[in-house]
Amino acid sequence: MFRQSIRSKLTLFLVVATALPILLSALVVYSLTKENVKRSAIEDNASLLYQGQTNIVNYLDAVNKLSLQVYDESVYGDTLIDIMLTGSDELGSGIDRGDVMGALRRTYYSMDGIHQVFLHIDKSSNSYLYYAGKPYGPMRQDQLPEYRKWEAQAFAGVTHRAGSYRLRPEDEERSTDVFTFNRIVYDIPRNEKIGLLAIDVRIDFLRSLVQRLAAEGEQVYIVNSQGRLIVGPPERLGERPELAGLDEVLAAKKESGYSVQEDGSNTFLFYEKVQSSLADWTLIKRVDTDTLYRRERQILLLNAGVGVLSLIVVIVATAFISLKFTRPIRKLIRGMQQVESGALPLELETNRTDEFGVLSRRFEGMVRRLNDSILKQYRLEIMNKTNQLRALEAQVNPHFLNNALQSIATLALKKGDREVYGLISSLGRMMHYNMHVGDAFVPLNREIEYVQDYLGLQRHRFRGSFRFSLEVEPETKNIQVPRMILQPLAENYFKHAGETFENEGILRIRTFIRKNEPEAEVKTEEDATETENSSSARIISTEDEDWPAAAAQRSSVRRELIVIVADNGPGIEPELRRELQEMLDRPLVFGQNTEPAQIGLRSVGDRLRLYFGDSAAVFLSRSLEGGLQVTLRIPLFGYEEIGE
Repeated sequence: MFRQSIRSKLTLFLVVATALPILLSALVVYSLTKENVKRSAIEDNASLLYQGQTNIVNYLDAVNKLSLQVYDESVYGDTLIDIMLTGSDELGSGIDRGDVMGALRRTYYSMDGIHQVFLHIDKSSNSYLYYAGKPYGPMRQDQLPEYRKWEAQAFAGVTHRAGSYRLRPEDEERSTDVFTFNRIVYDIPRNEKIGLLAIDVRIDFLRSLVQRLAAEGEQVYIVNSQGRLIVGPPERLGERPELAGLDEVLAAKKESGYSVQEDGSNTFLFYEKVQSSLADWTLIKRVDTDTLYRRERQILLLNAGVGVLSLIVVIVATAFISLKFTRPIRKLIRGMQQVESGALPLELETNRTDEFGVLSRRFEGMVRRLNDSILKQYRLEIMNKTNQLRALEAQVNPHFLNNALQSIATLALKKGDREVYGLISSLGRMMHYNMHVGDAFVPLNREIEYVQDYLGLQRHRFRGSFRFSLEVEPETKNIQVPRMILQPLAENYFKHAGETFENEGILRIRTFIRKNEPEAEVKTEEDATETENSSSARIISTEDEDWPAAAAQRSSVRRELIVIVADNGPGIEPELRRELQEMLDRPLVFGQNTEPAQIGLRSVGDRLRLYFGDSAAVFLSRSLEGGLQVTLRIPLFGYEEIGE
């Protein structure tokens, strides 16, 4: 149905022609937008991380400068460096503790985010702590050897939970995450380590900075060179995070960049290394592609919604256009189908001004001319058949009248008998019958009466040497048959018999109705001989294979009238009979095949075929009496069967 329907093809073409560019445009826009978003994300995140690492460096520099105050001179008393060089403590000088705690207090309040400040003096082994506005110490602590192994003078350590340095009670809260900025104090001229200043800085500042660098659904980490977390998930601080591609980022030689990790859902890792001698940190931002392209997907969904809406509009418009285009075509096709079935076409849209209107008007004009031509041809055919029938009858009647008058004249010369009156009466009835040439069909009974008068004349002609018999079944008497179909067959017998018969002449005419079976078999001459005197449903015999069995079998009528005219004359040779049968089976072409020798047979066969089509036929065979047998098969349908 789809291949044969121009409406379906037009609809599909318009939908594809409009929907495909929309879909391709959406895909191209999405691809370009995705690439632009990726490039923009790389640039934006690089800029953000660079700004973030700059802020971290500035913050570390500030803490570093704060730690250098240990070398500054004090306007309030001895400086810390002096105290650390002399090794004084509270036991040796009462004012030393106040100077140390004052310096630690000033450091504690110098910057936001400082959690506590710790100082250890090697010479006195005393440790000091300033926490939450309270001083702790001094306390002698000899177990601080680890810092003496450090090579860097100042550096920031990993994030951890704030400790007590064993100077304040252990039961106080230790839930604050800090990183410790360590400053080793040197005796500068001698380049000897004389103490340690440790500043615990809360990572709230770094965490707030990280949060400003990340949007919803993004994660930012700060890790050291070993990959241990400085800022990140609280439960993983100080440990390595489960971050795919971390080692690749730490091993990168570039100060900034990104990597793409394919871990089920593609992930971008943007990184920026903190460019400071105080901390070997790396700022990492993790962005999923779903998060990266979220806005673009929203735009794509919006475009898809607009595209679907446009597609619906296109489909509706396409259906409307295809209907408008194909409706007149379908109407024209229905009109053609009606013309093909023999009816006039329905009213077409001839008021249109486009090509369909022109086509409809041309089609109507063609149908009109075709109808006129068909009617004209039909009338000509009827007239032609009428003329053929009249010509055939005109060819038959002169032969009959000539022979009849010769018979009467011969008999009148020989005898002055009263029987002449009977002969003339028979002749009158025959002439009266012939005068009604307008009657194309007559009851079979009238045709029998006519041929009976004719045979009566011939019996007087051949007195004592000719007899005839009529076997007419009652149910066949009122069947309508064409005029003059029996007399030409009987006339042929006398035409070939001559003036006298060597033996007694016999002519037999028989009529009956036979049911035609679909697979009727044609019997041989021996079968016909055995069934000649049986029932009226007798099947006509043949002498040899020239009997037209195919014609008998191709008949599809339900019943047929069988008329048999048989004689005991000399008959016809098989070869000649075959030629005559072929002549009778040939289609009628007026003006041809009208040789005088076969005018009677030919006229009967042509008229039967004209009236009844190919179902009617004339068959020649050898009769049981040894002469010629002519069998007429006339199908019974329509007005030919009105006599039943």
